[in-house]
Amino acid sequence: MKLNPVAAVAAFALVAVPVAQAGQADICYGPSLPSIPMPPPADNTTVFNCPQAGSRTVPELANLGWQVVQMTPVTTPGGDPTFPNVTAQLIIQKP
Repeated sequence: MKLNPVAAVAAFALVAVPVAQAGQADICYGPSLPSIPMPPPADNTTVFNCPQAGSRTVPELANLGWQVVQMTPVTTPGGDPTFPNVTAQLIIQKP
């Protein structure tokens, strides 16, 4: 039986191509604090609430394989309409 060289190369290419897997992403929020006085910045002890990753600190998220993509301050409605609350929004991904 004669092996077709084109078929052999095509078969090898199908086996050698890695399977692409979809990564995960999550949007998390830190505690909502009054903007007056200025709340302390987020640090390694700040607990972020994430729909997929749960309630965790940044070091805990890193230990679980999550990578921080972006951290941004955001405002949320507060008890006093003149002064909104401030929280940190964290975007994480797991490749």
